[in-house]
Amino acid sequence: MSLPNDYGVPTIPPIPATAAPLHIRTDPHSGRKYHASAPLPKGTDLLGPCTPYSYTIWKRFRNEVCAECWRYDGGRRGFLTRRDDEGLELGLPAGDTRVQDHRSSISAGLWFCDAKCQNKWMTREGVEAVDLLRQLESARQKKPKPKPKSDAGGQEAAIEITREVVERAWETVRAKERSPKEMRRWKDLQLEDYEADMARYVLLALHRYHREQCSRHRDSPQPCEDSTKSPKGDHERSEWQTFASLQSNEMQLLKVCPEILEHQTRIYQLLKARFGSRITADSAPDADASGCDEPALANLVTIDNVRTILGVDPGNSFGVWEMPVMDESECLGFAVYPRASFFNHHCAPNVQKEREGRTLRFLTTCGVEAEEELCISYGHVENMDLQTRRQELLEGWYFECRCSRCTAEAARGSRT
Repeated sequence: MSLPNDYGVPTIPPIPATAAPLHIRTDPHSGRKYHASAPLPKGTDLLGPCTPYSYTIWKRFRNEVCAECWRYDGGRRGFLTRRDDEGLELGLPAGDTRVQDHRSSISAGLWFCDAKCQNKWMTREGVEAVDLLRQLESARQKKPKPKPKSDAGGQEAAIEITREVVERAWETVRAKERSPKEMRRWKDLQLEDYEADMARYVLLALHRYHREQCSRHRDSPQPCEDSTKSPKGDHERSEWQTFASLQSNEMQLLKVCPEILEHQTRIYQLLKARFGSRITADSAPDADASGCDEPALANLVTIDNVRTILGVDPGNSFGVWEMPVMDESECLGFAVYPRASFFNHHCAPNVQKEREGRTLRFLTTCGVEAEEELCISYGHVENMDLQTRRQELLEGWYFECRCSRCTAEAARGSRT
């Protein structure tokens, strides 16, 4: 989904029309959505291979899933032969511990099928991402702490979430981060599993944004120009801009799960203390030949960026499911594919998604007329009855479905 929003994301120029076979049209009620640019036959590949901007695999499955191709074998681990950056420097066989002697005992939480999957991940994410994840994993609670009980029979008082409550919570965090004492305290925070898993998603998104900035900085024809701008001009978006422009469902999520607000502020506090304030002689960016410093990751760990990343997840992410997808399939994690998020939902979709590894493709399921909207199904609701699937979409994606199928079925039901 992608609607214009008022959730603190900076205003970004409209996305230009994409190349055939589809283009983006903006509707005042349903936001930006894909339409066919010409008549399309069944089986048309609409976007080509789509890869995620960021993702997370839940801790429960992390040592059972390849971090690159997302292969999962029902909990069996025999196919996973590489861990983290094992064997990269010396070219040693998997399992040879000599390469690990100088490294931290904290795992980055990465397992790979083989050296091929490992090298693909390292090439895309960068070897430095392993160190970032190790530092984050060192902040994960070793044992869950018992929840404090309130005086009212162990039940926490309900929190009524409003825009003012959310903004006030973040302003409190903003004021505290000016204190070196608070920053030192934040650095020692220990995150619950949910918080640490979501922090991995946020950190990988920030790292991707940082690599994007560094690449533009190196390729920039003008020394020291603003690295947040696309070198191709204002009409062509960077990957981050497309990602950040997706609809934020921050308020919808917090109204349903008010306790997540505290989780989100703790995630920011830990990331800020560990990655956003460590400008030392060792971590300071190097100056290039023009005398201009490369962008620093620390500068990107801001409240606005972290809220943007967390707000994009609900309503835009795709579940990483055990393949083939069946009723009993495990949800291994989630991933955000920015280009794919412009597909709206329909309970009788004319587009289906197919996953191979971490790559998604979107294929038409029938012939499509020019200018017809191109829709996928969110979740697995096609075989549900009207009331069940509407409830599923409302709880999972925060909208009441009014697609033509739902409208027709509702009309038939009102006449009976």
